[in-house]
Amino acid sequence: MSPRWPHQGGISPGQRAWVSRMRSWSSALLGATLLLGCPRASAPAPGGDPAPAVSDCPSAAIPIDRAPDVRPEHESADYWLAKLGPEASDAPLLDQAARELLRERVAALPGGWRDPLGEAVSDPTLIDAELRERLEWLRGRVEARKYLELEPGALARAAARIAAATPLPAPNLHFVAREAPLWCVPSDEGLYTDPIDREFDRNRCASLHPGEYLRALRSTPDREWTYVDAGHSVGWIQAAADALEPASTEAAVRERLASPRVYLTADFQGLRLGSSFPLVRPATDQSPGTTISIPGVGGPIEATLPSDAPISLAAWDLTRRALFERSFALLEQPYGWGGREGNRDCSRYLLDLFALFDLRLPRNSGVQAQLGTRSVDLSGLDEGPKRAAIREAGQAAVVLLYMPGHIMLYLGHDGDHDYGISALSEYLEPCPGGPDTIYKLNKVAVTTLELGRATERRAFIERIDRMAVFGP
Repeated sequence: MSPRWPHQGGISPGQRAWVSRMRSWSSALLGATLLLGCPRASAPAPGGDPAPAVSDCPSAAIPIDRAPDVRPEHESADYWLAKLGPEASDAPLLDQAARELLRERVAALPGGWRDPLGEAVSDPTLIDAELRERLEWLRGRVEARKYLELEPGALARAAARIAAATPLPAPNLHFVAREAPLWCVPSDEGLYTDPIDREFDRNRCASLHPGEYLRALRSTPDREWTYVDAGHSVGWIQAAADALEPASTEAAVRERLASPRVYLTADFQGLRLGSSFPLVRPATDQSPGTTISIPGVGGPIEATLPSDAPISLAAWDLTRRALFERSFALLEQPYGWGGREGNRDCSRYLLDLFALFDLRLPRNSGVQAQLGTRSVDLSGLDEGPKRAAIREAGQAAVVLLYMPGHIMLYLGHDGDHDYGISALSEYLEPCPGGPDTIYKLNKVAVTTLELGRATERRAFIERIDRMAVFGP
């Protein structure tokens, strides 16, 4: 999951145009990011009416290690693969034609992926519109006190920086050298819902991984803030010189992207699963390490990875075995709203996983749900038919389940329960006599689709309204 914002179905045409570029404000925190505490009754004034009964419902979120109805065996890829059988687990799901079609669709969808090498990225009219609309939308949230400034005047200071920013000479292409926060507007002072939770800064748009490339578009006069387009996200980098490689020509970027690649199959030494880097020298008997070229703040650096490094010399075929095993390799990793501290939210989790298969997903969970070899609208189905449709699709393909605010990888069913894996923060359980109780997972976790049943947010299965199917 990543920063909350209004989904396309309920926004204006102008905001919808903004959506096509604002890829990073992806999935909301389980569709309701405001953490609802349980207010306690206050004591009456002397001689007043008796105090109402005090609720026994917890007023603070409760940390939990495992979601309800999840047993240890459910937290293993082997368990779900055994249910499918080896033939279904190992069958490639996408031929070359299907892969090409997916690339075309993700580039064409509003909110999809736009190549930073493309000239349209630097269109000043588009840039002006997206900067203006984002700022106006945030200003409206602050004025309505739906977002709170941690430091009064933070948004006004960001607005002044945006107004002062000037275009950078084209093409100004860079590779990311260090994990870098991408801010929605140029401010690190924080925008929060009430009550304030420092883990959920609504101004966090994304986090950029080493090896990604981007186009720098504008910069403040002091060069403290740089506005960039990273393909899947746009936003502001603070102190870009500390995070980006020096600018490269378009020809040099294309040459590096076209070179033989080494793919990370797990997070390793600051490099992220799904990221790929140019191969410099393969391992040999005399030199067992694989040498790659990684971006550095002073220019490309040759790095030799040890023989046990989690790498592949080619992108993998998409099979359920490969995807499930990599999905569970990230189990228990911390959740990070908008990439906080370099951690993953729900859409970044899937984006990184699919990159290992050379499949480019957008940053927005709602747009991810429109991909696959087919995207199926489930919104008009009752629970029974919806569950049946999900299970049927899951027998032959990889299935992503989307509810407004969250997206997850479907694993299968065990008895009456259906299961998925995702990066998520919290869920609710009903509390008799009081408000719902918040339980915090804050990690990549396996859950059932029953989470949230009988709460204000409703059960996952009730909220799921679309699935993306990758396969036959």
